[in-house]
Amino acid sequence: MKKTILVLIIMAILTGIGLADHGIPPVPETQGIVTSTTIDAVGNFASTSEIQWRITDDSDGLPGVPPLGLIVATIYESVYTEDTASNGNGLILYDKELDVETSGQISGQWNIEALKELAFVGIDGARVTSSDTIFVDGAATPYMTEDVVICPFASVDPSVFPAYCNRAEAGSTIDMTVANVRTTSTDRFVMPSGDHAVELNHDILVTELIEDLPSIGTASAYMEVLIQEGRGAWEIDSGGPITNLDPLMERIEFSEETTVSGDITTFEKLMHYESILTSPGGAGGPIPATPVEP
Repeated sequence: MKKTILVLIIMAILTGIGLADHGIPPVPETQGIVTSTTIDAVGNFASTSEIQWRITDDSDGLPGVPPLGLIVATIYESVYTEDTASNGNGLILYDKELDVETSGQISGQWNIEALKELAFVGIDGARVTSSDTIFVDGAATPYMTEDVVICPFASVDPSVFPAYCNRAEAGSTIDMTVANVRTTSTDRFVMPSGDHAVELNHDILVTELIEDLPSIGTASAYMEVLIQEGRGAWEIDSGGPITNLDPLMERIEFSEETTVSGDITTFEKLMHYESILTSPGGAGGPIPATPVEP
């Protein structure tokens, strides 16, 4: 009797009112990196990709962070990795497209986009392993909303874009003797303005190689999110410095992992994170404080 495992999981993390990443504008000179790989072979193979990206608008630049500047300073970090290899000979069909764009991207466009399709049949017990990870982490001090958002109505209320420190990571791994796998990884965090969402996605789909020949082995996928938000209000001493820079008002931790082993007919997991100021209200601005005595 054929063993069939069917798993379908769709998961999304959306942050809205009072939870907002405004992203970061690009540096003046921008670059694009595009690679395309196709393998149709019988044998052994390995393929790896990695990008590590840090960008800031802090006046001290990357060498000066940490600490992040007191006001109007942002830093973002993003990582994408893929590592695929077989431990012996097999029938290999592999297609990989990787597109990295450092210019400002709007909704529907990506700073990092990776698409992978893999089919493998091991010979004499050979296996294929493949892992993908995508990660984005952003931290910022308060900004006046009108300085980071184009929409003129958004700057009325809230007048201040809150401080935040948010991160999201997602990925998947397979270890199989027979595999038919597709993965997609995307993120966007370099943007012309905060009108667009900071976004991260990772999807994995494992299906039968052909009818009645399931993928055989183990597949897993996970997502982790940490959200830390202020409310866009700070305290100012009359004639003195800012003394309370938008303290932490909310903290959310989320994690999820799914693993399936055996003869896999379908395993699909869709993971989505986005953060955008979707509705005004709840944020404030400078709050006068008692003057500091000299």
